[in-house]
Amino acid sequence: MTLLASNRSLELCSQMNYETENLDFIDDASAGEVFYDLGACEGRFSTYAALKKLKVYSFEPESRNYGALEQNLKLNNLDSSSVTAFNKAVGNVNASATMDIGQPWEGGHHKVVDTGSKQALIFEPVEKQTIQVIRLDDFIKTAGLPPPRYLKVDVDGSEVEFIEGAADTLAGPDVKGILFELDIESEKFGVVMSKLTGFGFSEVSRHIIPKEKSLYNIRFCKD
Repeated sequence: MTLLASNRSLELCSQMNYETENLDFIDDASAGEVFYDLGACEGRFSTYAALKKLKVYSFEPESRNYGALEQNLKLNNLDSSSVTAFNKAVGNVNASATMDIGQPWEGGHHKVVDTGSKQALIFEPVEKQTIQVIRLDDFIKTAGLPPPRYLKVDVDGSEVEFIEGAADTLAGPDVKGILFELDIESEKFGVVMSKLTGFGFSEVSRHIIPKEKSLYNIRFCKD
C-alpha cells in the first residue's frame, strides 16, 4: 500500500501504527462485504479495506482531506469497482453546513461540523468551510447504495446527528459491526450508547486513542 506523506500529518498517518484497532476491525470482515468509512480523512483505512477486497464507500466532507483521499486511492490503483468516495458529511439533515477548522492542511484532524451544540473537541478555528451534509438513510436510497455490513464512524461532534439520520440503516438486519470513535466524557456519550443499545448493538471492546484522555474507538456488534 502506498500513502501520501507530503506533510507531517500525512506522514504520521501513512505509518499505520496509530489506531490499529481499525485494521483489526477491517480484517474481521470477509472479501466482498460492504464497508462504510464515515469520516475517512485522508483515506488510509478506506484504502486498506479496498485492498482487502471489501466493497468500500467513503465519506469525507473537508475539501483538503477529500483531495488527499482521492490521491491515495489513485496511488493504489483503486477505482469505483473497489471504492466510491463522497465529499459529504453525515448528519440528520440534507443541507449545507459550516465546518470549523483548526488544522487547515491535508491530514488535519481539528475539523468539526457546527451543529449548534457544545462540541467535545475544543480548539480555536482558524478557518470555516461550507460543506454538504446528508442523512445516510436518504442517501443510501437516492444513490442506490448497498447497505453497510460494517461501519467505521469518526464524525467528531456529529455522533448523535449521524445516528438520527441513519436510524433505519442501524435498525435493519444488514449492519453487523460498528467501530465508533467516542468521547466517553462527552454529554452526548450516554445518548449514543442508549440509541445503539436500542438498535440491538452491544459493546465488544474499547481502545483508547493515544494522547487523548477520554477518546476511544469503541467496537459494537449486533446482538
